[in-house]
Amino acid sequence: MFETVIQSIFSAAFIAAILRGTTPILFPSLGSLVSGLAGVGNIGLEGMMLGAAFTGAVVSAFAGPVVGSTWAPWVGLLSGCGISVAMAMVIGIFHLKFKGDLILSGVAINILGSAATVAILYEITGNRGDSNDLASFQMPFIQLPEMTAPAGFNSIGDHLYGAVYFLRSIFHNLNLMTYLAFILVVVVWFMLYRTPFGMHLRAAGENPSAAESVGIRVTRVRYAALALSGLFAGFGGIHLSMGYLSLFQRDMTAGRGYIALATPLLGGSNPVGTGIASLVFGFFDALAIRVGSLQIPSMLPQMVPFIATIMALVIYALQTRQVTRVRALRAVEGENFNARYWRVVQRLSVLHVVLAMIAVIGVILVISLIAAPDGFGGVDAALPLALIIGAASLTLIALNLPFVQRVERITSNAAFSLIATAISLAVYFGLFLSLFFDALPALILGAALALALWVLFGGWRLLRPAQRSLATA
Repeated sequence: MFETVIQSIFSAAFIAAILRGTTPILFPSLGSLVSGLAGVGNIGLEGMMLGAAFTGAVVSAFAGPVVGSTWAPWVGLLSGCGISVAMAMVIGIFHLKFKGDLILSGVAINILGSAATVAILYEITGNRGDSNDLASFQMPFIQLPEMTAPAGFNSIGDHLYGAVYFLRSIFHNLNLMTYLAFILVVVVWFMLYRTPFGMHLRAAGENPSAAESVGIRVTRVRYAALALSGLFAGFGGIHLSMGYLSLFQRDMTAGRGYIALATPLLGGSNPVGTGIASLVFGFFDALAIRVGSLQIPSMLPQMVPFIATIMALVIYALQTRQVTRVRALRAVEGENFNARYWRVVQRLSVLHVVLAMIAVIGVILVISLIAAPDGFGGVDAALPLALIIGAASLTLIALNLPFVQRVERITSNAAFSLIATAISLAVYFGLFLSLFFDALPALILGAALALALWVLFGGWRLLRPAQRSLATA
C-alpha cells in the first residue's frame, strides 16, 4: 500500500491534484498580497471565502430553473463574489472610516462567515452540514482534444509525443477557476508593477504620508485594495463549492484563508513568489489526500497542510534572521565588501535552514510511524523504519543546526558547511532517486547532484583562503 502511494505521487494525476489543491489557496493569497501591500492586511479572508462559497452554491441552485443551466453557474459566481466584496467593504468601513482595529474587524468577519452560513443554510434546507439537498451547479471544466497514448518510446518523436500526452493528462478536465487562478498571477504582477494604480497601491502601503503629499488618495486606494482582496477570496470560495465540489459544506475552507495570510510572506511579497508558495501548499494538500489512503488515523494526513504552514513560517522567520545577520557581517568589511562572496553566504545560510527543516519532517514521520504502525506494515516493519529515519533525521539536523544558529560559522568553517550540505543533499536526492535506481547507484548519483548544487550555489568561493580570511576579519 505504501509503495502504491509513493508511485502515485510521480504521476500526471498527482500533478493535476496539486493544481486543484493550489487553486483555493492561490486566490485568497493574491488577495492577501494586494491588501497587504496597500497597508490594510485582510484578516477576514476565511469568512469571505465561506460567504462566497455558500452564496454561489445556493444562488446557482435557485437560479437554474430561471436562467437555465448555462447561465446559472455565472449567476452564482457573480453573487458569491459580490458577497465577498461586500464583506471586504465592511472591514474597510470599520477600519478606514470609523478607525476600528483592522485585526478585530477581520476576526469578526471570519466568525460571521462561519456562523451565518450555517444559520442560513439551516433556514433554507433544514440541514446544518451541507447543501446536498439543493441542485447546485459547477463552473465549466476545460476539455482538451483527445490524444492516443504512445505505445512505446523508440524515437525522439515518440518521446515528444509522450511528453505532450503527459501534459495533456495534467491539464485535461481542470476547472475554469484553476486556469483563472494562475492567469491572475500574471495579471496581478502587471497591475502592481506596470500600472499607475499599482504604484499608488504600493506607495499607500509603504509610506501613506508621502503618498498623500503627492496627491495619491490613500483611503480610496485602500478601499480598492480591500475590494480586490474580497474579490479574489470570493473566487477561492466559488472554486470550493462550484468547482472542487458542487455543494456547500460547513466550514469547507478548512483554514485555507488563514494559510493565505502566510503565502505572500513566503513569496517575498511578489505575485510570482506567492504563486510558488501556494503551489508548495497545494503539494502538501494533495499529499495529504494520497497519504490518507494508508491505514492510518485520519487526523495525521489532515495535519499535513498545517504542519507545512508552521514549518514555512519558521523557515521564513529563520531566513529573515539569516539575511539580517549576513547584512550586519558584511557591513563590517566596509570598503573591502565583496558582494558576490556574501551572496553565496546568504544562499548557503538559507539552504542550511531548508535542509534542517526538511529533516524535521522526518521526525514528524517517525512520530506517525510509532503512533500508527498499522498503516506502514505493522509494528515489526514500522519500528525499525522509525529508528532508521529518526537517527538519520537527527543527524541531519545536528549537521545543519550550527549554521542556522550562527551564520558566521559558514565563513569560518566552510569545509564543514560543505560536508553538512553534501551529506544532507545526498540523502535527500538519494531517497528520491531510489524510486528509480538501486540503493547504491541512487546514493552515488545523489552525492554527485549534491556537489553540483553546492558548486552552483557558489560554495567553492568560500574555500578560497583569501576570501575566508577577509570575511572573518
